[in-house]
Amino acid sequence: MVQTRLLTAVVAVVMLAGGIAHLVVPEIFFTIVPSIFPARLAVVASGVVELAIGLAVLVPRFRARAGIAFSLLCLGYMPLHLWDFIRPDPIFHPWPIAVARVILQIGFIWAGLRLYARDPRA
Repeated sequence: MVQTRLLTAVVAVVMLAGGIAHLVVPEIFFTIVPSIFPARLAVVASGVVELAIGLAVLVPRFRARAGIAFSLLCLGYMPLHLWDFIRPDPIFHPWPIAVARVILQIGFIWAGLRLYARDPRA
């Protein structure tokens, strides 16, 4: 029960704070969006998705599905963080910060999967 509350709080805070930041100051995220995507649209859309996940995880009947959505979103963001290791203008530097970011993403993926696993009916 304590672990579920902690994981729920982590997912809610990360998603709600991230979603708000994506919508309020989208420009700070533009540099991480690959040039093949329209930056503003990608950032705003991801912000809306993050807000939806952050709110859904707070509702017990949606918590497991929000957990898997969180994991999938973080997994979807992983290539952007790995791309940072080879791009000419890395966002997260020096490289130990980029490594820490990837490790954090792995932790986020684990957290979402744990929330999903807590409710086998989802």
